[in-house]
Order: sequence, then C-alpha cells, then structure tokens
Amino acid sequence: MNDKMIKIGITQGDPGGVAYELILKTFEDAHIFELCTPIIYGSSKALAYHRKVLELPGFNLNSISQVENAGTNRLNIINVTDEEMVVEMGKSTPEGLKHADLALNKALQDLESGLIDVLLTAPSVEDPLTTIESQVEKKDESLKIMVSDSLKMAFATDNIPLSEASSSLSVELLKRKIEMLQSVLVHDFMITTPRIAVLSFNPKAGINDKLGKEEEEIILPAIKAASDSRIFCFGPYAADTFFGSDEYLKFDAVLAMYYDQGMIAFRSIASEKGALYTSGLPFIMTAPYHDVSFEKAGKNICSPDSFRDALYLSIDLYRNQKVDYEINQNPLRKQYFERGSDNEKLDLTKEEV
Repeated sequence: MNDKMIKIGITQGDPGGVAYELILKTFEDAHIFELCTPIIYGSSKALAYHRKVLELPGFNLNSISQVENAGTNRLNIINVTDEEMVVEMGKSTPEGLKHADLALNKALQDLESGLIDVLLTAPSVEDPLTTIESQVEKKDESLKIMVSDSLKMAFATDNIPLSEASSSLSVELLKRKIEMLQSVLVHDFMITTPRIAVLSFNPKAGINDKLGKEEEEIILPAIKAASDSRIFCFGPYAADTFFGSDEYLKFDAVLAMYYDQGMIAFRSIASEKGALYTSGLPFIMTAPYHDVSFEKAGKNICSPDSFRDALYLSIDLYRNQKVDYEINQNPLRKQYFERGSDNEKLDLTKEEV
C-alpha cells in the first residue's frame, strides 16, 4: 500500500462564521501534521485576522500559490483571490459568500486534477453539496452519513420539508438507500458483514395501522427486498425506544426516514463530536456537523472536536478505499472440487459462471 502523505484540501467556509476558529484550534496539535499535509483554500489575511481576534497562538503558516508548493509539518494556505476581503465577524455577507464559493470551486478543480486527495469543507451558509452535485453526473448516488465512534446514521430523505417526507418514500427508494449504505460500510469502512437498522416513519412503528401505513406499505417490503439480496437489515424500529434502550449499539449503521429523526438522536449521542461523510461522490468529502454559528464567531468558545473528527475520518476513508481497491483488484479465482468419491480433486481450470 502507498504510504504517501495524504493531501487534504480544506475550504475556508463562510469567513464571518466560526470556520477559521475550528481550523486554527484543530492544527494547534502538531501531531496532525504527521498524518497529512493540510491545504486551506481561503485567505491568509482572513486567517490572521481571526487568530488575532481569538487571541490564539501563532504557528508555522505557509502561504502558497499552488498545491505543488505545499510544505510538510505546517499549515498551507492558497489565497483564492487577490482581492481585498473585509471580514465582518458574526454575519453573512455577499462578499463572504463569494469568497466561500471561490474557495470551494478552486478546491474542486484541484481534486479533479488529482492535486489533493480528499476534501474537508468548513461550515458555510451554502451547502457545498449543492455546488458539487451540479458537477457530478450521478447525483442520485450520493448518501449522507453522520459518523461518530458509536453510531453511523444515514438518511432516506434529506433537505426536504417534513410535510413531503412521506410522499417521497417508496419501496424502490428505501431498497436503494439500504444497498448504498451496505456498500459504503463494506468498501469504505471495511465492515465485512454489516448489520443495518431501519427506523420506522410513524410513532410506535405504526402499530395496527392506527398511526400510519408507511411501515406496512413501504418500509417492511423494502427491508424484505434488501434481505432477499443478502443484506442484513432489520426493522422498522420506533426511534424513541430504539435509541432510549441503546439498541443502536447492536448495529453498524442506522437508516433514518427523515433528517430530524436521525439528527436529533445523533447529536444527543455524539454531543460535540462526529462528522458528516457524503458517500457516492467521485472523491472523498467530509465535513464537521458544526454549523456556521455566527452568534459564536470571534468569541473563542467553539470546540474543534467535530472538525478534528472530520479530518481524521477523511484520512481513514482514503486509506480504507486504497486497501479495498488493492484487495479487489485481482481477486482469487473460485476453487472447484470434484466430489462423489473419497478422493476430492481441486480443479482450477473451470471458468467462473
């Protein structure tokens, strides 16, 4: 396996929020530079301004014009524009959104060119996936997964009003989401036979149709179809008792029916830790689940735990995908035995069916 130093591209997010605080606090730990070469896409002046306001200690910052000039054992930053940028701490501005977009697009260009290995997006008002999906052919193949030490949470529906969640569900959709989650667990997280829990849509799992029919008409058929495809998935489980009794600890991942159902449980369990992994893209992209938090900007009160988890997750995923590729690149041929007598003969000449 190639043990090269992984180059992590980090977008600056919204410069008026807490993104630079998370970045600066994360890289106070010098040991991180032994694992990767971080490259920020943003503004060295904005970073210096945040460091001064937050009264954080200085460290070795390398301002570069291109990825090839990135140095090891230091934080590298590419200025995405020569324009002067006014940072208005604690608020979103058109100028701030413009520079956040410039940083994301520059990072995406370098990803496509193979100059960086993974992408870590800092908190921004705009969802970076919106920009990315416009440049990805198979946008329906992406799946958001929240990851912590004890819980992996995926979502059947996302970024839609709750009133539309039920009508968006179908047997085909849920079966596809379960299949995608299974594939991610096997190939990205190296879990050989993952167990997946599927949550119900209605309270108490829609007992006797009195609380809804989504379980009987959609969720149960999807679970059966996935199980028939040799996927170990179970449910539907009512969310309150499932998480309240720590049932989730018996599974490798959970599929929630809608955003709030999964995120309330995840945030309660992970606290300020955990990260978001958007799977199914042509590259690895992670993010802290920390939002832009304008009300906390400049106050030096944010924990970098979630950002640090997102960074470590991107490194783990990159390494896992490399190993998975090498394992499956030249698989061993199936072995055939001639049976029917006391002397079994191994035959390697037969073609696989």
